Amino acid sequence: FRLSRVPIRRASCHSRSPHQLRCGLAAGPVEGLWDGMADGEASALASQAMELVGELEEEEDIEVGFEDFKVAKREAEKMVAQGTAGQGLRAAMRSLEELMVATKLKEQKLLTRLQEIQWLAKDSAAYFKDADDTAGRIAALSTLTRAHLMRASEPDAPMAALKSAKEADELCRRSPDDRVQAEVLILLSEAHVAKAIATPYAEVLTEEVNKAAEASRTAEELFKQLDDKRGLAKAMHATAKALLRHTDEDEMLEGERMADEARDLYHDSGDTASEVAVLMTGISARHATSGPESALMMASDAAEDWQQEGGRPKDAALALLLAAGFQLELGEHAAALKACGESQTLNERAGNRRGIATSLETKSAIFFAMKQYNDSLQALEEMANLFQKMGDKKSQGNAYMMAANMLLSQLSDEVETDTQAEFEKKAPKIGISTADVHKRSANGLEYATRASKCFEEGDDVEGKQSVTDLLQGVYNKAIQLYCRTNEPDMIYYIQKENTPQMDESKCIKEWRIPMPSFQKTEGLDKGDGFLHIFDPHPPPKM
Repeated sequence: FRLSRVPIRRASCHSRSPHQLRCGLAAGPVEGLWDGMADGEASALASQAMELVGELEEEEDIEVGFEDFKVAKREAEKMVAQGTAGQGLRAAMRSLEELMVATKLKEQKLLTRLQEIQWLAKDSAAYFKDADDTAGRIAALSTLTRAHLMRASEPDAPMAALKSAKEADELCRRSPDDRVQAEVLILLSEAHVAKAIATPYAEVLTEEVNKAAEASRTAEELFKQLDDKRGLAKAMHATAKALLRHTDEDEMLEGERMADEARDLYHDSGDTASEVAVLMTGISARHATSGPESALMMASDAAEDWQQEGGRPKDAALALLLAAGFQLELGEHAAALKACGESQTLNERAGNRRGIATSLETKSAIFFAMKQYNDSLQALEEMANLFQKMGDKKSQGNAYMMAANMLLSQLSDEVETDTQAEFEKKAPKIGISTADVHKRSANGLEYATRASKCFEEGDDVEGKQSVTDLLQGVYNKAIQLYCRTNEPDMIYYIQKENTPQMDESKCIKEWRIPMPSFQKTEGLDKGDGFLHIFDPHPPPKM
């Protein structure tokens, strides 16, 4: 078996599974050969999974306090080295699932590897099914469910997550391990919540939220029987996430209470990363139900508590950054800038480079709202330089993309304001000059070019498309503005059928916009120096 980033596909023979084939073989060398091949497949899958864990973990996004992942990874490394092939693969699947829980890679690298993770989990589940290994199958299906939940915004993902979670839950009924069943029930709860979020129908939302809460509450009872407080906190957090999606106000308030209890349990157990995750759930709900003022109070209280507690600069920095975002929403720019600066200082002290980058992004947004455009641009430059040092081409490209969008969109708005005023024979509001337009558009295009180059080097198809969409959008807006504020250069009338009269409702308008770059008198791409715009379509050829 050759290891690569291409998922291993399982071979079949006349549509029969390896388990079926093995059952048809007589005991002896041939069956032993088949068992060796199956073990080789399991070892290869486990090695590929652990290689993937190592690559993604290097992204510096494993938070302090995610003990579940650290324990799972150590166990996987031990089993791959010392256990059977099946034990190694089972532990590797568990490690991969915990990695997806413990990282913040959703916005960065993980989504680009999800397809690979899904194939690994599917192939592993098929292997364990052939080997009649229920525990291994549950581990693989749990990893597959987590991968589907990571892409929950895609149309098929919620149902795919529900399918694999239900299959794992059914298998758990054959297993005496209450802890594993509780973990699967939490996944099932999250899958129901994902479907609730995706549905446009209120009755379906309520039904899915209730199913989610039922599953996580069953998990709560199992963890209580096991006297597992961290597990209980995890289940309570899942219940809170479900209830906070409810349409009933009393149920939502119960969700907030459950989140507070889960947060206290995590704090008492020393799991600060999970405590922060619960806080994020509570703040999001508070913002949705009570607005930015209430969410700001919650974030500010958390920042104060964690600073007083000591030893938690990254957590305090995150809370301050959340507070800055809510202050920006409320128009409290000076307070937002102060909180953002404090957040950046704490991240610098903790050596949290991604936290620093996020602070710079928020600072740029605050400066933009204050109309301090040069300062806003400078913050994005610093952000891009930081990602360049980290070797993160996609994030560097995104920083340049934000700069290009800021410059070109602002310029487009100002040009539209003055052009519209001129069209209405009013004094210009901005007073922007042609020279300034050329200078600022060139600057914006320079940032777009830098972003495109980063996305090209990072093989980011979506990033490259975003640059194209930005430039096309600005171009289209300029064309529409010209046509709206200038009379057409030509109007084509369509003659009514069987009459010499013209049908004015079907006229075609043409604008000829001077474009010196289009001036070419020979060759295949020759032009007359004009961009021809027709509404609604070019006239038929005579």
